[in-house]
Amino acid sequence: MLNRIVDDELVHLLDAKGRRHQVLLQPGSYFSFSHGRVAHDDIIGLEEGATVSSSLGERLLVLRPTLGEYIAKMRKGSQVLYAKDIAAILILADIFPGARVLEAGTGSGALTIALLRAVCSSGEVISYERRSEFQEIAARNIETFFGKMRSAGSSSSGKLILKAGDVYEGIEERELDRVILDLSEPWRALHSVEQALRPGGILLCYTPTVLQIYKLSRRMELRYEQSFRVMGIYEVGIREWEIKGRSMRPQHRGIVHTGFIFVARRLYH
Repeated sequence: MLNRIVDDELVHLLDAKGRRHQVLLQPGSYFSFSHGRVAHDDIIGLEEGATVSSSLGERLLVLRPTLGEYIAKMRKGSQVLYAKDIAAILILADIFPGARVLEAGTGSGALTIALLRAVCSSGEVISYERRSEFQEIAARNIETFFGKMRSAGSSSSGKLILKAGDVYEGIEERELDRVILDLSEPWRALHSVEQALRPGGILLCYTPTVLQIYKLSRRMELRYEQSFRVMGIYEVGIREWEIKGRSMRPQHRGIVHTGFIFVARRLYH
C-alpha cells in the first residue's frame, strides 16, 4: 500500500511518445492536454507504474519522477547543471552522510537538492546566492521536491541554510568538509575557501570554459601552492542509444560539452 499514489503528490504522466507531463495531484482537479483530459481522482490511489486513460483514450503511464527528471521539468532561474555533471560532482567531491558542505551559487537549486540527499539527516548544506530572484526560485524548487515527492527521501535529507551573500567577499563558516563553487570567477574565492575548508577537505569548481579552468589553475599554482593540491580536471560525457526493431544506434541529438570539473584538496600547513 505504501507504493500507492496519494493526493498532493507530484507525478509524471508519460504518453505513447515518451513525453512527460508533470502534475501535482489535487482531488477534484483535471489534467488537460492535446489528447483529452484526466481526472486527478483517477490517478490518486493507483500503484506507481500503472496506466490511466484520458477522455480521448490516450494511455498514460503514471510514475514518480526521479531527481534527474524533476530537475529537467522544474522552474529555472539560471542555467542548471545536467544530471550527468551532478552525478560526477557527488562522487568526485566525495559527498558523504554527515558532511558540512558549502555551495556557491545556489542557482535554481538542482545541485542543492542532490547535496541535501547525499549528506543525509546528519549533514548540512550552506548555499550562498547573491541574486535574490534566483534564491527565491531555488527555495521553491527545493521545497516542492522534498514536500511533494514521496521518493525524495525528505526524512533523511540534510539541514539547509540558504544565505544571501557573495563568497568573493568572504565565507563566514569554518571547518567545512567540502566547498563547491559554480561561479564565473572561482579563483576570486580561493582566499575565502582557504580559510573555510578544513585540512583534507575538498574544493570542487564547475566552470564551462577552458579559459576559466586555465585561470583557476594558474592562480592556484602561483599563489596557493602551499594550501591546495590539484587532484584532477574532468569533463563528463554521456551518449544515449536507441533500439528500433533490428537497428541499434546512438541518438542523433545528445549532450556534448557542458562544463569542466576541477578538484583540489586542502593541505595542512
